[in-house]
Amino acid sequence: MEPTHFPPVAPRKMLHQRSVRCDGYLRADGQWEVEASLRDTKCIDFVQITRGPQKAGAAVHDMKLRVTVDDQLTITAIESEMATTPMLACQGAREYLHELIGVRFVSGWQKEARARIGHRHACTHLMDLLVPAATTFYQTMGWGKNPEGGGELDHVKASGDRPGFLDRCYGWRTDGPGVSEHFPQFADKSVDERSEP
Repeated sequence: MEPTHFPPVAPRKMLHQRSVRCDGYLRADGQWEVEASLRDTKCIDFVQITRGPQKAGAAVHDMKLRVTVDDQLTITAIESEMATTPMLACQGAREYLHELIGVRFVSGWQKEARARIGHRHACTHLMDLLVPAATTFYQTMGWGKNPEGGGELDHVKASGDRPGFLDRCYGWRTDGPGVSEHFPQFADKSVDERSEP
């Protein structure tokens, strides 16, 4: 199947831009760390509720998370920075992040994280930022602790265990060609109407 491209766009004007960046690290102590940042900017002049008139390009939100996990994807430390928030009171949400220590980035983690902090004590944007941070851990840890020059799947294949990403997306479905080629021992040999010939 050929790569797809966006169709031509209708006339439009950009009003808002959100930038999210996640950087993954292997720490000297063997733990893993992701620094994630979120920045919302307006592309128009606007009036902010506590800072007054702002020029186009000014930030509405500018915040960062640093999350540390062990080899089991359990959060061992979490820090945040909120350089720009709509209200100064938003800063108070930072103190509740320590409640996330002990949460594992496995199935159901978002529900557990919300239950631990609750909606009233959470910053929506920091909680949202945890989602790309979590998936960045999978990318960061995927090559193992000695990744230099290694192949993308070497570490996973060497373990012999069933990869956790199987049946978690279309490309790695167990009845698809990717699993048949790279992990045949876990391939679903049964045929259904969605399988490729």
